[in-house]
Amino acid sequence: MRRAQAAIEYLIILAVVVIIALIVIGVIGGFPGMTRGVSERDSAAYWAGADVGITRYFVATGTPTTQLIVRNNKLFQINLTNITFDGGNGINYTTGVLISPGSAISVNMTAAGCATGGQSFSKNVVITYKDATYGVQYTFTGEKPLVGTCQTAT
Repeated sequence: MRRAQAAIEYLIILAVVVIIALIVIGVIGGFPGMTRGVSERDSAAYWAGADVGITRYFVATGTPTTQLIVRNNKLFQINLTNITFDGGNGINYTTGVLISPGSAISVNMTAAGCATGGQSFSKNVVITYKDATYGVQYTFTGEKPLVGTCQTAT
């Protein structure tokens, strides 16, 4: 009788430890499917530090619908050639736009706006650029989407 009781007590203690461990992992965010999506703050922090960063952005309902401040975070001069949102039409520079290391430019796009102001958006961004010195082409696909709230253009 004592052995059976000891085994049951052991199983109960083990179950309590497993439940506490699962709660801690869930609170920390250890299960990818249980966490919420990317927040606007997370998105802004990611894109500000990306190879070709987007430091500020304005997505609206009017024309131009989107304005981006694109920053070169690389250590060499780049030639920005293309930016697309969600694989659709974006902006395509036939000759490219030169951006020095640490410098930023303003980019206006008309293909990626929102339907209504106040609506949340999440856009997957792909940026294509070349090394201005050697002509090597790079395609940067963001690991996180660009997230924000659509503004009403005036």
